[in-house]
This record gives sequence, C-alpha cells and structure tokens, in this order.
Amino acid sequence: MNYRHAVERHSFEDLASGRVLYNGRGTTAFPVRLASELFSRAAAYLTGRGNAGPYRLYDPCAGGAYMLTAIGFLHGDLIADIAASDIDPQAVELAARNLSLLTAEGLNERVRQLRELYDSYGKTSHSEALDSAERLGAIIASHPERPATACLAADATEPIGALQGRQFDMIVSDLPYGHLVDWTTEAEHPARQMLDRLAPLLTPVSVVVLVAPKEQKITNDRYEQVGQFKVGKRRAILLKLK
Repeated sequence: MNYRHAVERHSFEDLASGRVLYNGRGTTAFPVRLASELFSRAAAYLTGRGNAGPYRLYDPCAGGAYMLTAIGFLHGDLIADIAASDIDPQAVELAARNLSLLTAEGLNERVRQLRELYDSYGKTSHSEALDSAERLGAIIASHPERPATACLAADATEPIGALQGRQFDMIVSDLPYGHLVDWTTEAEHPARQMLDRLAPLLTPVSVVVLVAPKEQKITNDRYEQVGQFKVGKRRAILLKLK
C-alpha cells in the first residue's frame, strides 16, 4: 500500500504488544504504522468536510483495544473520547487495562508491575519495557488533556443500549476474519448488520473505517464508499452515511 500520512518508517517498539501494552490469549495486535495511517486518513477526510476535531473515536470490535491504544498515544492530541466494545468480556477487561495506559495513573501502575518483574527476574526485556514506559510517559506529559475512555461488553450486530445518546465522529475497526478471531453472533451478515447498528451513533460529519479480507464484500444501502486501499491480503474501506 502507499502511505499518505505515516510515510516515515519509525520504530514503534515502545508500542509493541506485551512490552508496555498488555496482551492476552485470543486477542490480536495490529500494525502500529497502519493504525496511524487509518486514523490520519480518516482525520484528513473529516477535516476536509469541516470537522477538524478533536474526535470521538469508537471501535465496536475492539478486542483488547491494542489498535485504539496505539492511536491514542500517537494522536491523543486530536482525540476527545475513545470507546471500545467487544462481545468477549475478557477482551473488554484487557481493553480497559490497555486504554488506562493513556493516563498517567494507568501508566504508573504498569511501571510498578514492570519494576517488580525486573526486580524479580532481572530480564533485559523488562528493563527495555521500563525504558519504553518512560518514553510513553513523556507523550502523556506533553499532552496533559488525555482522551476520556470507556469499555463495554456488547455484540456489534445488536443495538448497544449503553451507547444510546452518544455519537462518534470516527469509527475504526479491524473486523474479525477467522484467523485468531471470528464473529460470535447469530447475524447472517454481521458486517452489514453492524453498520446498521452504528448509523445512529454517527455525527453528521463522520467516517467509518473498516479493515477486512479483500474477498469480503461490505455493503449497506445506508452508506457510500469514499475511499479504499489495499493492506496486504486485506483492504481498508472508508464509508460515510448517505
């Protein structure tokens, strides 16, 4: 793919899954550079239509919120609110722990855990994780107004009562695709039904960014496609309400 925004090949080791950010069985990581590109393309689209943020961001298939947390560190100055939901309560618990790292309190707790591990085992990996946590702490200190966060257990293909009355400018999600994670729902066409459920949650100037296998058709009469690009064997599509 051709990157338009995350054009420089930075090292994102500080955001590696399991280093400072938490990981868990059955949850997936996501390429950090690609996550940054997805957010930046969505932000550029919204800015071009008069919505310059700060943005309210939501992922309805968040898993452990690895992608959201990475975006929060890289673009937190442009984000007012981050919400994550998943049908798996254990994933939601992991998501809450990851998103807590976007605050000084949550990151300090992670530093305490890493110091205990280093004191007990003296591993180089724990020392390097502490160095990464220090650099992530500097990001937080440079933008003290951190995004508000919320996590909830919910089926993305069903109405989400806990989000009633809330609206989001940007929805970004890596859809289940049957490798480590698959849909857990009774819906015959889960992506289409999910888009139906998301429609009332979108602001008038908003965008939905979905990553899915190239062979998976994502259609919904309430939306129109405003962009797409290939991501290896998958593709990302940008949608807006008609």
